[in-house]
Amino acid sequence: MRKTAVSRVLVFGLVLCGLMRGAEQAARAEELSITVRQITRGPENHFFGYIGHAMTIPWNADGRYIVALRTSFHDRLPRPGEAAQVVLIDTRNDDQVEVIDRTLAWNQQQGTMLYWNPDAAGTQFFFNDLDPETGTVFTVLYDIAKRARIREYRYGDESVANGGVSPAGRYFAAINYGKISRSRDVIAYAGAVDSTAEGPANPETDGLFRVETASGERKLLVSYRQLSDLLLETPASRAKVGDPARYPVYAHHTMWSRDGEWIFFVVRGKQNKRPNVGCVVRQDGTGLRVVPFAGHPEWRGHRLLLSSKDLQVFNQYDVDEKRWLEPFPRPGIFPDTRDDNAMSPDESWIAGCHKPTPEEYVYTLYRLADGGHVHSPVVRAKAGGGTCRVDGAPRWNRTGDQLLVPGMAEDGTRQLFILQLRTGE
Repeated sequence: MRKTAVSRVLVFGLVLCGLMRGAEQAARAEELSITVRQITRGPENHFFGYIGHAMTIPWNADGRYIVALRTSFHDRLPRPGEAAQVVLIDTRNDDQVEVIDRTLAWNQQQGTMLYWNPDAAGTQFFFNDLDPETGTVFTVLYDIAKRARIREYRYGDESVANGGVSPAGRYFAAINYGKISRSRDVIAYAGAVDSTAEGPANPETDGLFRVETASGERKLLVSYRQLSDLLLETPASRAKVGDPARYPVYAHHTMWSRDGEWIFFVVRGKQNKRPNVGCVVRQDGTGLRVVPFAGHPEWRGHRLLLSSKDLQVFNQYDVDEKRWLEPFPRPGIFPDTRDDNAMSPDESWIAGCHKPTPEEYVYTLYRLADGGHVHSPVVRAKAGGGTCRVDGAPRWNRTGDQLLVPGMAEDGTRQLFILQLRTGE
C-alpha cells in the first residue's frame, strides 16, 4: 500500500511538473512584444492624418498599399494653393512611395480625410479636394487600379465634403468645410469658401449631411439651427456666447459606429470657444441627443469608449440605453487614457498612447479577452501643441497585428512608422 501511495505521489508530482512546464511554455508562447519600423523617409514629410478609431484603416483590403499624404513642410499651416501629394506606399515592395494625385484640401491634423471605400476597399479610397477657381471643397473617389479619379461629389457652391465614412459602407458623413475653416484653424482647409457666410449664423439648410456613395444623393440629418436650439438656448450658454442667432457653431469629428447605425460628432464654436459638446444621431436623422463627452471617443458596438480624467481607465457609455457601463481595464495599465486611442477591427485589442516627455510617444496595447498588455518602444514626437502638432493617432491594419503611427525622424521630418505586435513565438 505504501509503495502504491508513493507511486501515486510521484505520478501526481510528474503530472503537476508537466502541467507547470506546459503553462510556462504557453506563457512564453504568449509573450507580447512590439517592434517599431520607419517606413517613409525625407526630405519630404509623410503622414496619414486622422486617428484610427471607428475603423479608419490606412491599408487597402489585401494589406499591400497604405494611402497617405506627402508635403514639403510640417511646421506651419498650408496656404491657399499649396497642395499635398496623395501617395501609395507599397508594403510588398520595400515601402516604395508613388505619387498618384494631389489635393488642396488638407491640414496637419486631419490630413484630407483619407478613407478606403468599404464597398471596394481593394482599389478605391476617398479624399477631399478644393477647386482653386471657386474655393469650394468637394470629395473625390479614386481608383488605384485605374490610377484615376472615378467620381467627384460636388454640390454647387457649397463646400460640403467627407467628414467620415461608414465602416458598413454605402454612406459617408459630410460637413461644410467652409464654415469650419472660418471657425478653427487647426482643421481648416486654406482658401475654402463658405457659401452660407452672408446668411444666418446657423442656417436650417446646413449642418451634418449623409451622402450615399453610389448615387451621390445627400440628406441633411441635423441642421445647425437644430444644434443651436439644442445647445445654445439656455441662460448659461447665452451668458457665455451671447445671442445664439449671431453665434455660429460647427460640427466635426464625425465617427460612425461600426454597423453604420450611429454617428458621433462634436459641436464647437469659433476657435475653442463654447460650446464643446458631443452628440450622436442615427444615420436616418433620428435620435439626436447629447452625450457626456466631446473629445475623441471610440466605438465598441453601440457603446462609446470615453477617456477618464481621474482614472487610467476607459469609461463606457451605452448610446442606446443612455447609461454608463463598467469601466475597463484596471487602473495602472494605461498611463493616460486622455490621448488618442483605437480598437482593432475585430474589437479584441485597444491601443492608446501617452507622452512620457514632450518629445516622446509610447503606445499601450491591451487585449480585452484576458488583460494581456504591452508597451511600445518610444516613438519620437513633436513637442508642443497648436495648429501643427503631431497627434499620437494609432491606426490598426485589417488583421489587427500592426499599427500605423506618426513620428519625427532623426532628420527633423515628419514620417510614418509601423508598430508590429507579436503575440508569441
